[in-house]
Amino acid sequence: MIARPDLILAGRLIDGSGEDPRERVALVLREARIDAVVAQSDLTRTQREGAAVLDLGPATVLPGLIDTHVHLTFNAGPNHDVTRRAVTEESDSRLALRSLANAQAHLACGVTTVRDTGGRGFVTLAVRDAVRDGIVPGPRIQAAGPAITTPSGHLNYLGAIARSAEEMRARSEEVIGAGADFIKLCATGGIMTAESKPLESQYTAEELRAAVEVAEAHGTLVAAHVLASEALERCVRAGVRSIEHCAWQEEAGVFRFQPEIAEEMKRNRIFAGLTFAGISQARYREQFLGWKPQEDMGAWRTRMEGRYAADRDLIAAGVRYVLHSDAGVRETPFGAFWLILATACFELKITPLEAITAATATAAALMGIDQEVGSIETGKRADLLVVDGDPSREIEALAEPRLVIQDGRVAAERGAMA
Repeated sequence: MIARPDLILAGRLIDGSGEDPRERVALVLREARIDAVVAQSDLTRTQREGAAVLDLGPATVLPGLIDTHVHLTFNAGPNHDVTRRAVTEESDSRLALRSLANAQAHLACGVTTVRDTGGRGFVTLAVRDAVRDGIVPGPRIQAAGPAITTPSGHLNYLGAIARSAEEMRARSEEVIGAGADFIKLCATGGIMTAESKPLESQYTAEELRAAVEVAEAHGTLVAAHVLASEALERCVRAGVRSIEHCAWQEEAGVFRFQPEIAEEMKRNRIFAGLTFAGISQARYREQFLGWKPQEDMGAWRTRMEGRYAADRDLIAAGVRYVLHSDAGVRETPFGAFWLILATACFELKITPLEAITAATATAAALMGIDQEVGSIETGKRADLLVVDGDPSREIEALAEPRLVIQDGRVAAERGAMA
């Protein structure tokens, strides 16, 4: 295997733009970047001569995938209590090692960039820096540090509490000052935090706006955990740019899409993060993989249809959306990102190309790195995923990656780190 090819010949190219695949394409690489994308028949003698050629035969090459919502310090336990105990009781050094192992599992399955949306303290920032500095291999990482929440709010055990607009501003400055790439806050309670209330707003619009103003002053954005309609509307009006989970939920299991809020999201370039964690995957996994869910997932599976209907309305309204995993939470291990895209195609009735675009070009735009990654274009970093088969027709082709290339170098082969 050529560790750092100069020329890649692929039977098929999915470039991340949403356009139909191109056949028999050549990628000319110069160190870590893409120097040219041409038809194989148009390659020049200069481009061929002396090149280290990686001939993929009929295989498909596509951009490295991007997961915009993960929790690297979490252990994906069988229930919320197990996951919570691990993240609260283990040492920082053990959490750092778990974070690195989780990150590498995602890289091996084709995810070359991740965005960590909440870990204990600032452990994930140290892992991010170690990967960036070449100390250890791993995907490119953006990290928020601890999510900001109320004393009894969702993820309160991560270590960033704010009770007022003034405290929200102070906590936001603290996480950015510590080196966080963006601000994560919890606008509602959450399912895995028993003392919180998932359908209740945790912050006023003024308090949310305080975080947004800090983020904007530092050239970044706020990502907000949102499980209910009232909090969703407050976040949109406050200028939150990244709505995590984006649930139009008015009461337990009752979802009502609001077109006027969707129009405001479009107008203000707000992204919706659509989550396909373990519970969301249940119906797909049962039907296609023979998986038997735990008994307490039954009610959630029934509720999900209302959520998916609202998600489909959001997509039809033209709101920009990404597909993410929430990896690390219950029943959602790292290293199986293809399941998120396959489930989205199944439940939301989107095409495989639409799912791939949501997890490449659109995800890169949300993270503000679309000039570097997210699509296969001249000048961008050579973050590539190679698979047998055609994922533009069968998304399950992503399940068994042949190669993962990061910055022009082979990082993983057949699901294992190189």
